[in-house]
Order: sequence, then structure tokens, then C-alpha cells
Amino acid sequence: MNLFITGTDTDAGKTTVSAWICSKIKTTYWKPIQTGSDADADVIQKFAPQTEILPNAYRLKAPLSAWDAARLEQTTIDARKLQTDRDKIVIEGAGGLLVPIAENFFMLDVIEQTHATALVIARSKLGMINHVLLTIFTLHQRKIPVCGIIICGDIKANIRDTIEHFSKQRILAVLPETNDLVALFDKTPLPSEILKVLS
Repeated sequence: MNLFITGTDTDAGKTTVSAWICSKIKTTYWKPIQTGSDADADVIQKFAPQTEILPNAYRLKAPLSAWDAARLEQTTIDARKLQTDRDKIVIEGAGGLLVPIAENFFMLDVIEQTHATALVIARSKLGMINHVLLTIFTLHQRKIPVCGIIICGDIKANIRDTIEHFSKQRILAVLPETNDLVALFDKTPLPSEILKVLS
């Protein structure tokens, strides 16, 4: 099974978490859809140069949802290109679960058709509880397996307890804000739940 890195929102920390995972284990990374001027694969290459990086299925210029960016370029995204026959790879989504990609096709559907286990990434900020629970409940509704939650930024103990209580999922790690990602990655071991999916 693959590991799908999904966020509760844009800029939740998906690429940071992807780089952390890839820096700790020999694996393959794939970002099916890249929008805007960012190149998340470059971040992976910087922090985990041993990682095999698969090319984007779609690279769109506008920093918008895949649906909106594709319409600006008069492109229709073919959902069949967002499948893979690879196994045990790290797949990074773009935005949250219900980001539209094509007609009646969302990021949630990419997780499903890549036969992936979801890892939910949330940035510590006001409204996080709601965003995490909406994400978890949506995954459960579609019967997509979830291996846990990663929080980017500091989190108070009571908020952590609330998220774990209502989501019925464990917060596997809290990655504090830092400018030294190399040091952070070095000192933060991968949780066994993640290793189990990729090994």
C-alpha cells in the first residue's frame, strides 16, 4: 500500500512531512499535481537526495485548485493519469481532500484510486480541531485507512487530547516550526505506523 500525505488545508506542512519521511527511509516520491510556481519535488531532492522522484502527471501554472488552474490553461485533467501501479511510495496531495480536480473528481478520489493509506497533516492554528475532524471523518466515510496525524507547529496538551479523542486517531508526531529542517529531521524518528505502511 502507498502512503498519501494529505493536508487539512493549503500550507498545512505536507511537503515538510514528505521530506522528513523520505529523508529517513529509502522510498519513492510522487506529487501527481503541482500548481503554481512551487516545485515541491525540489524540496524532497534537497533534504532526501537518495529518493526516487516520479514526474508530476500535471504541472499547472496558476496557484489555484487543480480544477481552476486547468481551466485557465484550457486543459482537462484525465483522472486515469493520477493512478499508479507502484507500491510503497510517498504520494503528496495538493490542498485538502475536497479540492476539485475534474468533473466529479476530487483529491479524495486520488487517494482511493492509488490504494493508499492516508497520513493527515495539520498546521497548528485556530480552527485546527474542526479541520482535522472534517478530514478524518471524510476519510472514514470513504473507508480509506488512516495511519495517523502529524501536527506542524506547537500544540497544547488539551488540544492534542481533544483531537485524538474525537478523531479516534493518534497524533504520531509534532514537528515544531524551525528554520533548521536538517536538525529537526535528524532528531525526529519516524513513527512505527508510517514505517509499517512503507516497509
